[in-house]
Amino acid sequence: MIHRVLASGLSALFLGACQHNTPTVPAVLVDASEETMAAVKAHLADAMGVGMVTLGAGDPTGQSQVSVLPPPLGEHETRSPAAPTQFNLLMIGEACYAERVDTGEKTELTGVRCRAL
Repeated sequence: MIHRVLASGLSALFLGACQHNTPTVPAVLVDASEETMAAVKAHLADAMGVGMVTLGAGDPTGQSQVSVLPPPLGEHETRSPAAPTQFNLLMIGEACYAERVDTGEKTELTGVRCRAL
């Protein structure tokens, strides 16, 4: 009986030790240099499964939301129901992430420096 109680207690302790809650905080880019923006675009294109993306208006060094514009209209199109895809910039620990608003999927922005808001 004592062995079961000890085993249960140790199991709970080890499981609790494996779960660490790293805070997730809104973030902005440290800089908007060409290199940084190229890296952000490449990561977002990978996250969306496309070859390249165009970012919407806004300053990612001052606001934590980034918009990816839908592809341009084709030659014979006059309108499109497509809407921009929104991403929130986040810091999880020291790493910078983009979280897709509609799915909640997070993509680490490796090589991109962010700062917490």
